[in-house]
Amino acid sequence: MQFNIQTKLFLLLFGLTASVLFGVLLVINQTLSETILKKIVADFRQAQNVLQREQRLRYERLIDLATLIGENPTFKANVELESTSDSISALRHATVLQSVREFAALAPVDLFIVTDRRARLLARLDKPDQYGDDFGTQQSIVNALSGNLPEDSTAQLWDLDGALYQIASAPIVLNQTNIIGALTLGQRLTDAEAQAFKGFSNIDITFLKGTVPIATTLDSAKRQALHAKAEQIAEHIKTVEQQRSSEPFEMELGEEEVFAFLAPLGEGESAYYLATVPKSQELKILENIRQSLLVVAGVSVLLTLVLAVALGRLFSRPVLALVDAMSKVRQGDLSVSVVPASNDEIGQLAQAFNSMIVGLRERFQLARYVGSHTLEMIKRAAGGAMEVSLGGSRQELAVLFSDLRGFTAYSESQPPEAVIEMLNRYLGFQAELVTKHGGSVDKFVGDEMVALFSGKDALRRAVECAIDIQRVAQDVQRKDHAPIGIGIGINYGVMVLGNMGAQDRMDYTVIGSSVNLCARLCAAAKAGQILIRHDLLQSLSNHAQFKSGQIQPMQFKGFSKPLEIAEVLYD
Repeated sequence: MQFNIQTKLFLLLFGLTASVLFGVLLVINQTLSETILKKIVADFRQAQNVLQREQRLRYERLIDLATLIGENPTFKANVELESTSDSISALRHATVLQSVREFAALAPVDLFIVTDRRARLLARLDKPDQYGDDFGTQQSIVNALSGNLPEDSTAQLWDLDGALYQIASAPIVLNQTNIIGALTLGQRLTDAEAQAFKGFSNIDITFLKGTVPIATTLDSAKRQALHAKAEQIAEHIKTVEQQRSSEPFEMELGEEEVFAFLAPLGEGESAYYLATVPKSQELKILENIRQSLLVVAGVSVLLTLVLAVALGRLFSRPVLALVDAMSKVRQGDLSVSVVPASNDEIGQLAQAFNSMIVGLRERFQLARYVGSHTLEMIKRAAGGAMEVSLGGSRQELAVLFSDLRGFTAYSESQPPEAVIEMLNRYLGFQAELVTKHGGSVDKFVGDEMVALFSGKDALRRAVECAIDIQRVAQDVQRKDHAPIGIGIGINYGVMVLGNMGAQDRMDYTVIGSSVNLCARLCAAAKAGQILIRHDLLQSLSNHAQFKSGQIQPMQFKGFSKPLEIAEVLYD
């Protein structure tokens, strides 16, 4: 069958346009779906971190208030009144209650409870007529009466009279040794508290006691719908009890589908934090792009039918440019971008492609925040289709610790901008030299750098790197006259290299006694010094090229015997 040029051009443009649109739609849809899901997870994690940070701050304030009030002599004297009696008199209750009311004016809290040494209620601000009740079942009070000061790491919760409080209990101590009672302060978790935690975010916050919502930012209809989801929430609570937090899951609240996330609210009660966000809201961008691309596809087909010959070249050039750019992206080139030749559908497609490339560039920028040894581990894991997990293996490595000397004094006398500029300058050339000598920067900790060297001649390369660092540091000091020096410690031996931390937040690093010794050597090194074990320096086949200073035995914490330590000279 013979086709004229217009038919051939139509078939070519139609097929090419359809293929490109389908391919781009598929890539963008998949990329955006993954990005949105990751954003949802990141948003939930950030919301959880904000909540935990606010809880810690509130907990610390409660602890400070409880400790401060508990140390007041007048307050202690009122609590001590008739403290040897087997029963609590009305006079003692009234006296303590008066103190509670006086100090409550200075402590804006919802719960103010004082108990005696037997955990019996002396006074309660919100229920002034109540006293004598036994609070011995409350673990926080038991800990306080045992002389244990409250920890400020995890929020402590009480379920009291149907209300949930974040509390802190502190012992009331007389003469530094005699515990005469306990003081408990608390902040009630209400809808207002949930709204405060939510702030201006689009994530709704709900506090649960078991599966029952006690405070939420949801509207009344969704609040009622949440009661009907008790069974589904209970299933995720089982996961939370094992893993401390759930993965994002989907559920229906009324007629709306939402993404949800569940995590413990604190300790002491089976209370949980539920974060929800409308699914339609999170996927709105994806749906809009899908619709836009469908419109582009439909319009392109119609234009192809009517103006195949006239617009064939105009359509083919931007489409082919987009195909070429996609090919470069598949090969790993993320520097490409497509210049929209027009404002029509193909131009919109180019803009969508450019937006996708920007997102990919951002992900690759994250690789600059980890060492090359970590990137190699990630590549091996990805290439072998295996999941990265906690754990490690024993390896022989050379480790180098460096620390700036005089940094604290310098930072106190300089503006923050100058301090940051100086710190980046010193850490920058150190990192470059580590890479030059075949090493990998494991981490920066303030003004300290940790680098690893593996493979052949690892120890020799670490020593050469340290010498170059000190020489460059001397040149830098001569130029800017900053009173900054560098102390370096080097060690070599068997250490554990692997993933440390939590399943959802890992650090690929090294641990072991060899690492600890290197840190001790760095701490002992003065400005301009390089310290290393003498036997390691002698073990280098060409150690004669390295000059050493005085060799002296040094005792380090964690090591039973003194070690012979040599200073590597480089001038």
